[in-house]
Amino acid sequence: MKSKQIAKQMMVWFVGLIVIQVGVALFLSLNLGSDPFTLFTQGVARALAVSPGTANRLLTLIFLGVLFLLDRKQIKIGTFLCIIGAGIALDGVLKLLNPLALSSYSLSIKIIIFMMACVIVSIGFPILKSSEIGVAPNDLIYLALVKRLKKSYTIIRMSVDIIYMVLGMSLGGVIGIGTVLCVAFLGPLMDFFFPKIDHLVSGFLKEQGGADGQSQSGQM
Repeated sequence: MKSKQIAKQMMVWFVGLIVIQVGVALFLSLNLGSDPFTLFTQGVARALAVSPGTANRLLTLIFLGVLFLLDRKQIKIGTFLCIIGAGIALDGVLKLLNPLALSSYSLSIKIIIFMMACVIVSIGFPILKSSEIGVAPNDLIYLALVKRLKKSYTIIRMSVDIIYMVLGMSLGGVIGIGTVLCVAFLGPLMDFFFPKIDHLVSGFLKEQGGADGQSQSGQM
């Protein structure tokens, strides 16, 4: 029964990861500006004269160190799977979106699609979190601060994203309208979806476990 439960959790985690990367791929394809963390990564890359990928790996290591001090219990296997799998999933989704040439659309259409992408990411992250096997280090920073500071996710997310945005700009990153939209909407949208998706996923996982438990009781 335990192996079946883990398999269900992995399924939920994988769905969450893919949904998130669909949203992120839309962000990148629309070319309206990076999300705040990516903007920060770009700024660090320019300041250190390294590639964005190298900057991302460096920040990931730093965040893991911070998380180890703040709340090491939240670092789970899914955290490391995100480090490995997120980039692979993102590359795959980007290849699927490339033929659509989304960056060539009118500004109004791109903004509408960007807002849809914000909703997609805001659904994907609660799914990933509800799997209870871990989220990416940069996402764990928000959750660790929510737990430690006893503030709402919206307040923590917007505050940290503003810091990312300011630091990224000061280091040479390029801000866009999409960056501002991410700061304004991702936190509130995720706060809205967290309880609803957590309820659905928890029910799904408990239902599976309950069904197995009833089956075993019947056999006894």
